[in-house]
Amino acid sequence: MKFKFLPIIMFVVSANFYGQVTPPETSGNTTEQTEKPAGTYVLKNIIVDGVKKYSADQILRFTGLSKGESVEIPGMKISNAIKKLWETDNFSEVEVYVESVEGESVVLRFNLQDLKELGTVKFTGKGVGKSKSEKLAKDNGLKPGTKITQNLISTLKTNIPKDYIKKGYADADITIEDKVNAKDPNLVDWTIEVDRGKRIKIDHIEFEGNKVVSDRKLRKKAFKDTKQRRISISGILKPSKFIASKYEDDKENLISYYNSLGFRDAKIISDSVYRNKRNNYMIDVKLNEGKKYYIGDITFLGNTTFSTDFLQKVLGYKKGDIYDAVGFNKKVGLDGGKEDDSDIKSVYMNNGFLFSNVTPIEKAVKGDSINLEIRINEGEKATWNRVTWSGNTTTHDHVILRSLRTKPGNLFNKSDIKRTYFDLASMSFFDPQQIGQNIQPHPEDNTVDLHWTLVEKGSSQVQLQAGYGGGSFIGTLGLTFNNFSLKNFLKFKNFKPIPQGDGQTLSLTAQAGQYFKNFGFSFTEPWLFGTKPTALSVSINQSLVNYGAVANATTGIVSDQKLNIFSASLGLNRLLSWPDDYFSLYTGIQYQNYTFSNYPFQFGTSTEEFGSANNFSFNLALSRNSAGVDPIFPTQGSNVEASVKFTPPYSLFNKKDYSTETPSQKYRLLEFYKVKLKADIYNTLIGKLVLRSSAEMGFLDGYNRQLGAPPFERFYVGGVNQIGGNFDGRELIPLRGYENASSTGGQTNDITPYGGATIYNRFNLELRYPISMNQTAKIYALTFLEAGNAWNSFGTYNPFQLKRSAGVGIRVYMGAFGLIGFDFAYGFDKSIGNTDPAGWKTHFLLNQSL
Repeated sequence: MKFKFLPIIMFVVSANFYGQVTPPETSGNTTEQTEKPAGTYVLKNIIVDGVKKYSADQILRFTGLSKGESVEIPGMKISNAIKKLWETDNFSEVEVYVESVEGESVVLRFNLQDLKELGTVKFTGKGVGKSKSEKLAKDNGLKPGTKITQNLISTLKTNIPKDYIKKGYADADITIEDKVNAKDPNLVDWTIEVDRGKRIKIDHIEFEGNKVVSDRKLRKKAFKDTKQRRISISGILKPSKFIASKYEDDKENLISYYNSLGFRDAKIISDSVYRNKRNNYMIDVKLNEGKKYYIGDITFLGNTTFSTDFLQKVLGYKKGDIYDAVGFNKKVGLDGGKEDDSDIKSVYMNNGFLFSNVTPIEKAVKGDSINLEIRINEGEKATWNRVTWSGNTTTHDHVILRSLRTKPGNLFNKSDIKRTYFDLASMSFFDPQQIGQNIQPHPEDNTVDLHWTLVEKGSSQVQLQAGYGGGSFIGTLGLTFNNFSLKNFLKFKNFKPIPQGDGQTLSLTAQAGQYFKNFGFSFTEPWLFGTKPTALSVSINQSLVNYGAVANATTGIVSDQKLNIFSASLGLNRLLSWPDDYFSLYTGIQYQNYTFSNYPFQFGTSTEEFGSANNFSFNLALSRNSAGVDPIFPTQGSNVEASVKFTPPYSLFNKKDYSTETPSQKYRLLEFYKVKLKADIYNTLIGKLVLRSSAEMGFLDGYNRQLGAPPFERFYVGGVNQIGGNFDGRELIPLRGYENASSTGGQTNDITPYGGATIYNRFNLELRYPISMNQTAKIYALTFLEAGNAWNSFGTYNPFQLKRSAGVGIRVYMGAFGLIGFDFAYGFDKSIGNTDPAGWKTHFLLNQSL
């Protein structure tokens, strides 16, 4: 007996687009005919129709069926076989028929249709340009050949609008149009129209039931990401958008804010979000504030390592204070504790008690006072067991090992993890954004394993520093190897292209302008003898200035106007452990020789054109650098430095009468002292926005009134510090919005008095926002307010008489070239010799920091 094409189970896909796949258990039509041969049969064979790239044997493997096995018609084996075919995501249609029955044997026919594959994809819609279209395709994995499934379509309809909804386009949607590819009928081309709609604002946020805290304060303090639109004092319409997830977070922030004010029982009774006639959002929140509570008695239970008085000081709260539940819990150590680790839990963890528990309990409520008990289970101290790392493909293991503060056998210390992360990031050998740690506690034996994951980044640089100032182009070409290995320098097999991995720095620079040349060499060993955290630095520099043939102002004789400067320095920078281990002390010596011919230098009230001067000086600097964690884009911490540079007081020993000597005789041996103070502070304001606040000042003077301050070592304020202070020994202080220090004559600029200044001030407020922080290129935008000035004596010094400027800029850091910058600044004040404000100035920076 034979039955031709009797369908046992047929799933017909109802599709409104090519390739929609619906699992059989959730949708599809099942057809069962009454004349089908119900019963149990032996599967003799299968026949496959519709697809050509799969054989009958392959289909059998997909289904899990095998020839010769018994199958029920209808039955679970056939249903499961169909389900497995759907789950391969290879078919848009699955139909199974009985082809023939002979006795107890059955032949099944599988009618299968392949899923369509994606051809080209085109995005259209307002605001969707070429780059946006490419990004959407990449982010959603829309490559040619991608199989078109219902899941893919559903994901697109969710993900693409979601990106616009986050930006305030609440009604964003997409429409997918398809057509058969002209070259290959098995491919489908998509045109995806993105309709972002209008930006939907929040017209009003209304609170009900708040008697103690005003609507305005709740909107400002609690609703941090859900803002009603308003016009600021400047007349600018403030941004407003509704994002459901952010709104839920802000409702939690609202309760937390009330809790921080002592309203322990505050709650949201109801809330509603709806559209008004303008199609904008309206938000109503009904509150019950409850009553205000205060702290009663505070007791500690279980503390044996630290005294109650000590823990009370760490806690900071006392009886009678407002019961700030949020702040109290953070000081105890809940909710992540305090960022600066000034909480009780961190105190224990920084002393080895990794497995300690600190739990605050509301012991009793008496009227408006709450008695609190802090229960402490100290546990046993934990030690580091295995500390490992990976990812250092260039940097040698000993360089990483000496920077680890998390060493096997030492007590566990939470702050050591943070500090090791800071030290690894500040090396500049690894990408700070990709440094990770995997901490594995083992409470059974009170040990901890820690694994650091590192990603090397390019640390060597080709320096290209360029600029234009004072009518002259100034450029620098050099090589800086920031992870150099001196001990492998003669081992040519280690040249890739130079020996690397020991963390040393080797720098070779050649600098040139229209009238000068400068050559420099420097070497730094960050760990003296490879074991001590003391950096040894050596540098040699030669500057050659030649303005060509110039008639002497005194004699009229024409000769080359030349200045040669040779400089050599040796320094040690030692890391300190007191007052804390962010401090370092630099001690160094420096020798400089100035030789000038037909080159006018102002020595006090006199001018000298021929001669030489020698400068043998000592340098001391105490600094504290906690700015991090990314040295290119610090988001927290500070960098503070106080330094003094001084020479021996020769005039106090030789007892000369300098009033009878020529300037070249007076300054054959320079004597002076220079004091500088500088502070940079970094704070994250909102989201990724970072504020950098900086202030600096410098003062230069001599020991002897007959000599005064020397003509060298002076301050020149203005521009962007293009030539690094080598030219005639000057120190260039940047101030955007004004001209760079002039190189024609080397004596003045827009701000600095003729001959250079002996006192300066500079202040800066800079807002920074990261655009990209990936390893290839770090990019951030900035806007700034800046002010500074220079004076020649304390008699004329006025710290409130500053040259002001403001502007915007952008920075791009690439490992091979360093920091590239562009600033556009406006100087608000008059420069020396001018009656008009300095106006707009464009500053271009290469490998410079301001």
